[in-house]
Amino acid sequence: MWTLTIRSPLGEPKEYKLKSGKNSVGRRIDNDIVISDPSASRVHAEFVYDPEADTVTIIDLNSTNGTYVNRERLTTPQTVTQADSIRIGEHVMTLWTSNLLPGQTLPTPDRMRITRELVLESLDHHAVLLYEVASRLNTVVDLDTALSEVAKLVKVPMGADKCEVILAEDFDRLAELGFATSIAHQALNQRSAVIVQDVPSNPALGKSASLLRIRTAMCVPVISSSEVLALIYVYKTRPQARPFDQRDLQLAVAISHQAALTIQRMHLLKRVQREQVASQLLRRFLSPQEADYLLKDYLETGQLPELAELTLTILVADVRDSSGMAERLGARQFGEILARYYQNMTDVIFKYDGVLNKYLGDGLMAVFGMTEQQPKPEMRAVRVAVEMLEQLKTLNEKTGEQIEIGIGINTGSAVAGYLGTVEHVELTVLGDSVNAAWGFEALARPNRIFIGPETFQAVSGDFNIIPQGEVVMKNRTQPLEAYEVLPK
Repeated sequence: MWTLTIRSPLGEPKEYKLKSGKNSVGRRIDNDIVISDPSASRVHAEFVYDPEADTVTIIDLNSTNGTYVNRERLTTPQTVTQADSIRIGEHVMTLWTSNLLPGQTLPTPDRMRITRELVLESLDHHAVLLYEVASRLNTVVDLDTALSEVAKLVKVPMGADKCEVILAEDFDRLAELGFATSIAHQALNQRSAVIVQDVPSNPALGKSASLLRIRTAMCVPVISSSEVLALIYVYKTRPQARPFDQRDLQLAVAISHQAALTIQRMHLLKRVQREQVASQLLRRFLSPQEADYLLKDYLETGQLPELAELTLTILVADVRDSSGMAERLGARQFGEILARYYQNMTDVIFKYDGVLNKYLGDGLMAVFGMTEQQPKPEMRAVRVAVEMLEQLKTLNEKTGEQIEIGIGINTGSAVAGYLGTVEHVELTVLGDSVNAAWGFEALARPNRIFIGPETFQAVSGDFNIIPQGEVVMKNRTQPLEAYEVLPK
């Protein structure tokens, strides 16, 4: 007795037992074997079964689009065997004989190592089905949907009852997820596609297989180069279900190859999206060079620098009498002027690779020396302060207003780092050196630059600086030496 198995991309496999003599195939409903395929003729071909010789011959009945045996168009009657692949349109057919002794199964290897040759052979045998597989997977843009689609694309053409795709990060949860772990471990450890044709007769597969009433099962690793990305686990529970055979295994291997490409594409897409989000976020308060430096580190480690004690140079600037200015000009006009002020000052900070810590209503705070990418932080901070006053003069001339600011700079130990998530992150800088910078700023009005002793030691030979003596600051018990930097 010969059975014809027909697979199509969108439906479960169908089986037909060939009767003695002619078995017609086509779209017309009075055919012995009906296939709903637009490429099929109404009466397309026929299988002729000779029970005495136990042979099957296929004949094309002058169909419009042809009948293909092993990828060659049929021109004359041809005897076919279990090794042959027959195609009409998108429907792929294979024959198998059921002349088996009681308890005997089809001759199928229990495992096949995933090699390049096996993948190529599998792709070749299932090219038609894989065209649909690739078309559907190429439209998917998120990983969960991709895994669900892969499971469906394996389950339906094989007539399986269940299919799961488990990512590598969940391999330690196989037992928890109800998998027959012994099959899975064979597939993973040997990098092989594994078939168990008669699960109930194999007690070594464990209680999970018995509880799920699994009759036949297959595991196929999803491999990219030498890395296992996932595991496809598929099984049947129906008592009379035909065991998985070599054709099923090849189909699963072919789909696993497409799954590997899809998972890689999803990982790449996620990485690109993550990089774009992080880049946009960092560039909001970092210079382009500093943003690129931190982005590279973030993409490698998944983390921004955490809180750590560093020696930093802190620059703070604040607008004098901003409340009175807002009252006089009105919120809209004052907001427009303040926006231009922030933009100009931020451009100067970024020009010298400073890190914009935050805007504070009418003030701002910048940090220099966060990374090795920022040599001579004291020098750059003072240059920023000088250019800020130049920008302020230009802004006042354009707006006709007289905005006055104070700028304080101090160098010292501080605790600094990035807190938050990639969606919202803030640079936090804490310490007495920060408080001192704000103290110098309060003394530096109008339009003056005051710096602390450590900053002075680093830049004393490069700017015109006047000592101011010891100054007392609010919320500090000890006075500090202050120095004024004179603009050019």
